[in-house]
Amino acid sequence: MDKLWVTIFDVTSKISTPLTLAAFAIAVLALIVWLYGRRPPVAIVLFVIAAVMVLALVPALIGSRAIYHVRVTVVDPKDVPVEDATVWLSVGGEPKKVAGGWQFDVPAATAPPDRMIGVYATIKSAFLAGNQSVELGQNYNPTVIVKLAPDSSARVRGIVVDRTGRGLAGVRVSVAGYDSEAAMTSEGGSFELPAHAADGQQVFLHAQKDGFRGESLWHPAGSVPVRIELFRR
Repeated sequence: MDKLWVTIFDVTSKISTPLTLAAFAIAVLALIVWLYGRRPPVAIVLFVIAAVMVLALVPALIGSRAIYHVRVTVVDPKDVPVEDATVWLSVGGEPKKVAGGWQFDVPAATAPPDRMIGVYATIKSAFLAGNQSVELGQNYNPTVIVKLAPDSSARVRGIVVDRTGRGLAGVRVSVAGYDSEAAMTSEGGSFELPAHAADGQQVFLHAQKDGFRGESLWHPAGSVPVRIELFRR
């Protein structure tokens, strides 16, 4: 009989969902009725119910206070580890430099409901960036490898004007090498298009419109707008 109760409590401690626990508790109570007849001792019933509840709550209480130690290693496009990257998580947190990379301490209570977080890394001076997702599950010491690649997520925007400073509509503006993605300026002369470069990286722009001389120039991609001036032929 003692072995039976030990087995019951051992199984209970491994149950992870409330519905499963409830079903198991009903099965245990049914077992008690079968063992002791239709009127099992009240003390035994209460003890079993209390034990099941305690065993169910302990993992939850421990989990709410647990801390995930997320280890991050960043590698370049050739899979060589780098030490000079900027690394951050979607849930925030202060990175700690450790051997081979970085570590973030994430309290389980602050993790999103689906336990999925994003890990991001960048080396702005080399125009490299990368990201990786990780699930904060039963392993409280997950290791993540983020591979960097050339960053091409920035856009380039600006305005095209004539010699008087008036915005020109219908000007075709393109990034060198991506002519098929050219944008036409709006009524006020503004435009925006993919830069195929990183924020701050220089891109070569070309603007043209019938009746005007074409203009080409270098400009950094990102939030700094460019002003292009066209002159009539």
